Amino acid sequence: MNNDIILKADNLYFSYDDEKSHSLNGLSLEIKRGQKIAFMGANGSGKSTFFLCCTGIHKPSSGTLYYNGAPYSYDKKSLLKLRSKIGIVFQDPDNQLFSASVYQEISFGALNLGLSEKAAKEAVETVIDQLEITPFRHKPTHALSGGQKKQVSIADILVMKPDIIILDEPAAALDPKHTTLVNQIVDRMTESGITVFLATHDVNYAYEWADQIMLFHEGKVLMHGTPEQVFTNKAALAQTNLEPPAVLELFDSLCKKGILKTGLPLPKNLKTLEKYISYVNLNTTYYGGNTTVEQKKKKAILVVSFGTSHNDTRKVTIDAIERDLGDAFPDYPVYRAWTSKMIIKKLKTRDQVSVRNVKEAMEQMKADGITDVLVQPTHVINGIENDLMKEDVLSYSEFFSSISFGTPLLTSEEDSNAVIQVLTDAFSWLKPSQALVFMGHGTTHFANSIYAALDYTFKDKGYPNIFLGTVEAYPSMESLKRMVDAYKPEEVFLAPFMIVAGDHAKNDMAGDDPDSWYNKFKEAGYKVTPVLKGLGEYEGIRKIFVEHLKAAEY
Repeated sequence: MNNDIILKADNLYFSYDDEKSHSLNGLSLEIKRGQKIAFMGANGSGKSTFFLCCTGIHKPSSGTLYYNGAPYSYDKKSLLKLRSKIGIVFQDPDNQLFSASVYQEISFGALNLGLSEKAAKEAVETVIDQLEITPFRHKPTHALSGGQKKQVSIADILVMKPDIIILDEPAAALDPKHTTLVNQIVDRMTESGITVFLATHDVNYAYEWADQIMLFHEGKVLMHGTPEQVFTNKAALAQTNLEPPAVLELFDSLCKKGILKTGLPLPKNLKTLEKYISYVNLNTTYYGGNTTVEQKKKKAILVVSFGTSHNDTRKVTIDAIERDLGDAFPDYPVYRAWTSKMIIKKLKTRDQVSVRNVKEAMEQMKADGITDVLVQPTHVINGIENDLMKEDVLSYSEFFSSISFGTPLLTSEEDSNAVIQVLTDAFSWLKPSQALVFMGHGTTHFANSIYAALDYTFKDKGYPNIFLGTVEAYPSMESLKRMVDAYKPEEVFLAPFMIVAGDHAKNDMAGDDPDSWYNKFKEAGYKVTPVLKGLGEYEGIRKIFVEHLKAAEY
């Protein structure tokens, strides 16, 4: 056998019910030393049974397992030696822990190997320190939280310095904090050269973490290969009830729309995909036909918003953004344009207030002798509204010397980081027992992927209790609620991820309708508190728009 092969299964069969059906059904595979292997498949596909065979807890009815080239022996001495080199961490740590205290529990494995008391103590202290167990090292095991029990059950195995460690759903029933901690422990194990088998249903984690994916189906390997090979095989995924990782679905959609090039390397995570999007070349300055030398330069700012019929939120959002832009460019007059025809019509009928659309605003600037236009949209993303706005503005390019566009709120990775900083500062009072759920609008435009990327980035930056979804796209309310349920907060705060806290915020998010986000979370048993504050109310958000317009001018 190849020296690189640490474990091999050759035509394994195993049955729990006297051969009437097989949990392992001719399973064959090879694992190379030092690899990170994610075992995936539907419940009942044979993953856990295979793991129990690997540790000698189950003996295959036929077929052979090899460890380091030697076939398994099932006498007591051989099994004890095997289990010191191949350890398993069960999905439920209560099936593994039996000693009175944490320290005794971890010490048992080291002493059972025949180490001296001094050597065992050194090994135990090292593992306790590595796994951050010190604060509860003397607690009784029955008094630990689920996450702490998982840490101790991993320490049980690590103290024996195994060649292979098997983790059966290591993040099962853990809160996000302990899930992150366990994932960090797994990373440290692989860095130290331990071969890691990990059973998981989390395709996003497996795609980013694993060297190889083993897809199990009906007791055998349906497919194995790199994460890129396996997760782009939609037929194999469908057969095992798995969905592609979110980052690959978004990347595929952007490539089909011609936004990204298909020759790009497959992104490993949403952060990489966000960088791809930020590199898309977006023209910001266009030179028009009116370049008469004698004409004196006269610059103006056009602030383009979707609009709102709610005067209360308009005053503290759109009006405030326009005021801050005017303060930053005191020599330039500020013009307003809204893109929602329905809202413009409603204000005209209800309040006898006229708001120009984009073309009407361009006509007015043309009549006022403006030569150069700086356009700053208050849109959140580079979506459909922004594209249509640019088309309308550029249809007047022949009448102006230049037209420059500031970018929407979320255009680059730096923008995402800045927005996260503003919002986390504003909600710095949020407790770990509380969840903050932002509602964005959402769109069928490819730029909608920024919402999922930003949700991921919140968590990547250490805010596991902040969630971002959309009313009309992905992530949906349903997908968000599943994530919130997994976090298990005591209280949920809802806030709009929209420039104004208008109809969507007051009705779809915080309204009395049975389908509102407020009522959906309330029905699920949460205490729910809406925070009706549009993004435009945050000074830091307004500063981002000012910086975008400054970048467009220079």
